[in-house]
Amino acid sequence: MHNANQYVSQFANISEFLMDIKYIILFYVLGDFLTTAQALNYGFEENQFLAMVFQNYGVGSLLILKVFFLAIVYWNYRMLKDSGSRWTCLLWEMSRKSIAIIGLFLVVNNLMVIFMECSLVQIIHTMAL
Repeated sequence: MHNANQYVSQFANISEFLMDIKYIILFYVLGDFLTTAQALNYGFEENQFLAMVFQNYGVGSLLILKVFFLAIVYWNYRMLKDSGSRWTCLLWEMSRKSIAIIGLFLVVNNLMVIFMECSLVQIIHTMAL
């Protein structure tokens, strides 16, 4: 019976985690993956590491990297939840919202490449000069 309660508790933790990261999954994982796959038809990957990974393993490898990143985020989530620090909630909120915002930025950047044939990064770089 103890093992069953332990599994139920772990499942509750994972489902709570998945609800917490719904915007990370939407923007950073799915949104970026789908728009990157489409945007590569209009340009090239500017991130040299990802360009090398795509060249050697294909665009699908990005999804594997994203799942690996989610595992790191889950580890971070568990460490923060288990720490008992009063800063836990603030650190977790800042972490997950920052990752979701980065995902949104990546999606907007890729959509601009698809529809406008220039990226948000290029526009920002041009304005800085």
